[in-house]
Amino acid sequence: MDGNNKWDTLFAIVLELFLGFVFVCYILIMCILIYDPRGVIFLGDLVPLKYYHFPVPLLIILFHAYVRTFCHIMPSIMVGAALAYGYFFTPILIRELRLGRISYRTSRSLRMAKNARHEYRSLQILQANIFSLVGLFLGLFNAIFTIITVWMNFVLMRYWEELKIITKLQLLAWTSSIMGFWVVVLELGHFQQSKCLKMQGSWKTNNWENKKRDTFMKKFLRSCKPIVLSYGRQFVIGRVSVLVYFRGVVRGTFRALLTTKK
Repeated sequence: MDGNNKWDTLFAIVLELFLGFVFVCYILIMCILIYDPRGVIFLGDLVPLKYYHFPVPLLIILFHAYVRTFCHIMPSIMVGAALAYGYFFTPILIRELRLGRISYRTSRSLRMAKNARHEYRSLQILQANIFSLVGLFLGLFNAIFTIITVWMNFVLMRYWEELKIITKLQLLAWTSSIMGFWVVVLELGHFQQSKCLKMQGSWKTNNWENKKRDTFMKKFLRSCKPIVLSYGRQFVIGRVSVLVYFRGVVRGTFRALLTTKK
């Protein structure tokens, strides 16, 4: 299997796994909702028993079904759009513009000095324009996922003996899913950064059409920064982003436990 087919297969596997995971989570939550609408995570828990009769359970189920459907569809759309963007954008950056590979999808003229510069600047501008808006959500989601994970870990550790088995399983599934998903996002950002640096490295060691082109490309490379997932300089996904995320989760969890220590 060549590199192109591997990329197509990887994209299809990631998309299918994510959609399958979202679908399974939705079905499990709906089954729990139908089985116990008065669960602690549902509105039924707030309804006094003397008012809890038909059609109150049905209304609770319909309300949560609507909210859960929306909460599962929107992330699926967002992740699908992000994967589609990465599917078309990333291969050009890390494969088609990197010199020294065995095979390419695009014409050899793309890797000539003039066209390569134009293509790189176009990708850089495209990334900057998109992430001027999307990058804000990267920083926001990083904060939200950190806080949510810390809260769920704190609840599991502090109130383990008091929680029902269903609640424990849901919290464990959610914290594992959120952490796993965000670690994948951070790793993809690190992957793009490292591959972009390798692409620039292949340009530095390449012999271009003539000595004049070599000199010009060296000057051009000094003006190039790696194309990374970021929001300006406020939030940049790089080599240590995963470690920073885990450190924030661990520190936040144990600080919360120490603060509320009985």
